[in-house]
Amino acid sequence: MLWLYILLGIVLFFAIILAIPIKVCVQYKKQFFCRLRIGFVKIILYPPVPKKKKPKKKKKTEQPQKPAPKKEEEPNDNFLKELGLSGLVNLFTRITELAAGVLKDFFAHIIIKSFALSIKVGGKDAADTAINYGKICSVVYPLTSAVISSMKYTHYGVDILPDFTKGAKTKIEFFAIFKTRIAHLVKIVLKHGFKALKMLMELKNIKDN
Repeated sequence: MLWLYILLGIVLFFAIILAIPIKVCVQYKKQFFCRLRIGFVKIILYPPVPKKKKPKKKKKTEQPQKPAPKKEEEPNDNFLKELGLSGLVNLFTRITELAAGVLKDFFAHIIIKSFALSIKVGGKDAADTAINYGKICSVVYPLTSAVISSMKYTHYGVDILPDFTKGAKTKIEFFAIFKTRIAHLVKIVLKHGFKALKMLMELKNIKDN
């Protein structure tokens, strides 16, 4: 009978582990932020948390110097600059294709607690802005429709607006909270692990190119 209690204990342990909820918070507002929450444990995936430096011991003979005023660092927007408008459109197009295939089963087990995408489209002049606006709308709206329709969601919104100011830059803001369970992730990894890895490599190549 002892082996039966041990077996039941192991089964109960794995059942509890697999039932643990996972929540991912993703935000992009000039800087990218991603936080993972597994049960009650929060992990910041990006940006990496800087390590605290140990303060250096000052010599007694040295007079304490006034700290130099800190310069306010401007948010880094390298991702959008490196990608460019054509790269951004290409990226959205590729994700749309993948969402219809590999990611369909993955998205079916994810709940969207909140989803908000805001894009302000700019260009060299009014005509260029209008062309860019049309390109982005033709890709982003089908993409979000394909992704959102394949998931359960509580709230979502997509807002794309043209900025006809001469020389205006395209700006993107994004916020989303996704929720699932470890059991679903284990099932997906066993079924689509290799395909998902291939997809990530393709997306990396799109960004690099």
